[in-house]
Amino acid sequence: MNKKNISRRIFLQGTGLAFAAPMVVPSSVFGDDQKAAPSERVTVGHIGVGNQGRHLHRSVTPVKDAQTVAISDCYKSRRAGLAKASNAKEYADFRELLAQDNIDCVIIATPDHWHVPIAIAAAKSKKSAYVEKPLGLTIAQDILCEKVFKENGVQFQYGTQQRSQDNCWRGCQLVKQGAIGKIKTIEVDAPNGSGGMSKAEAPIPDDLGKDGFEMWTGPSPVRPYSVGRCSPPGTYFIYDFSIGYLGGWGAHPLDIMVWGSDADLSGQITVEGTGVIEDTTLYDAIHTWNTKIKLGEVDLIFKHGGDRTRFIGEDGKWIEVRRGGTKASDPELLKLPIKEEGQLKISRNHYNDFILGVKNKTAPVSTLRDAVRSDIISHLCDIAIRTKSKVKWDPIKFALVDPTPEQQKMLDRPLREPWTL
Repeated sequence: MNKKNISRRIFLQGTGLAFAAPMVVPSSVFGDDQKAAPSERVTVGHIGVGNQGRHLHRSVTPVKDAQTVAISDCYKSRRAGLAKASNAKEYADFRELLAQDNIDCVIIATPDHWHVPIAIAAAKSKKSAYVEKPLGLTIAQDILCEKVFKENGVQFQYGTQQRSQDNCWRGCQLVKQGAIGKIKTIEVDAPNGSGGMSKAEAPIPDDLGKDGFEMWTGPSPVRPYSVGRCSPPGTYFIYDFSIGYLGGWGAHPLDIMVWGSDADLSGQITVEGTGVIEDTTLYDAIHTWNTKIKLGEVDLIFKHGGDRTRFIGEDGKWIEVRRGGTKASDPELLKLPIKEEGQLKISRNHYNDFILGVKNKTAPVSTLRDAVRSDIISHLCDIAIRTKSKVKWDPIKFALVDPTPEQQKMLDRPLREPWTL
């Protein structure tokens, strides 16, 4: 019998306490007063514990039903420090972590180019996964990721934490139930990226090392190490690893668009736009973008700027959702009662929602299907800007409509061996 499946009753029998009624055994006997008994906890492995990964580790650690047992990172000091603090095992190679039978799920907070390859490997090893946004490096990766998770029957939670904020839930719920009438236009802004930084070769830091750099690069093309290549913001702004903040930050307000309207399912999607690409610098992902998108009959304007999603109705009424608060053309709109019918899922804690989803096999608040939908919008913008063309997408067939050869080619990127999916 697997140790993690030993029941609380069996444990009590082994200690001679099972039939000592009416004695009540506190959870502290099994660990922490604030934690579930060890046999009832979901065991967690963290893959990628840099900036956001460390934040996720801090956020998951207090969750009652979670227990961190493994840490993996390419940087020695990161994995060693958190492994010691968590009383967990450390791994330089995430594949060794995924091979462990005592791990139920993983938190993936690596650079963007590793999100889907590691998530797919996790699903194939029957481990659920919390995956930081954005999702895939390409549309083909997004579609394959959803297919593999469905085939393996494991849970997925997307790192769009705004779905677990009450104001975002309420704003989207009001839009969904018709508070502004039929939606005519949606405005989405996301923070801008930038160009810059030299491609000049530099020594690999000792904390990373040659093997660590090889693992960090993984499925991406082999390039010389350079200052800024393996640390933010380079991890977001280098096209080998990311499509920039089109996806890396755009995932948040675009996800709110999906959650609050389903406009992306209303008809053919058409995308055109402009953006800046600095081919001579290290940071060569698109920045300073401005795109005009048709979602069926709904106009979507997606551009660099703040961080917001504004839903505008045919009569000019609007509701704007952002993590800092929700606004409306008329504040009275925000006071409307929430209807019971057709309510969006309520989540008060994004991380607890995932852990309980793993434990109880329930759907989390940020589903993989919605992650794919919002990520596709980002990729269509990248394709349109880079090919300087109008891109058309069928959201039902999940396919380009009358694509040019260049557009079709950009649906996927070749991955370096042995990291092919």
